[in-house]
Amino acid sequence: MPLSGGIELVIGLTMIKVKPGHERSAYADLQKRPEVRDVYRLFGEYTFFLVMQAEGRNRFQQILTGIKEENEVLKTGPVLLTSEGDRVGAEYALTFG
Repeated sequence: MPLSGGIELVIGLTMIKVKPGHERSAYADLQKRPEVRDVYRLFGEYTFFLVMQAEGRNRFQQILTGIKEENEVLKTGPVLLTSEGDRVGAEYALTFG
């Protein structure tokens, strides 16, 4: 769904892995970011599952790059991007992807 000025609101889903012992501080830092809508704790290869929102794909990439550059972040996982108006496509990808 385009916002005023033609900018599209996108929702992005990804996973990140942080250094052992830095989970609490990383969680607190992620919660402070206005673009991070939800943070879920995972058990396994990745530490957190993130739901993020940004005004356009370029802005989303900037946000993700900023998260990757944090000292406690070791790596990020695959990213699923969808526009705000494309909820059916996102649900399909999450269920069957």
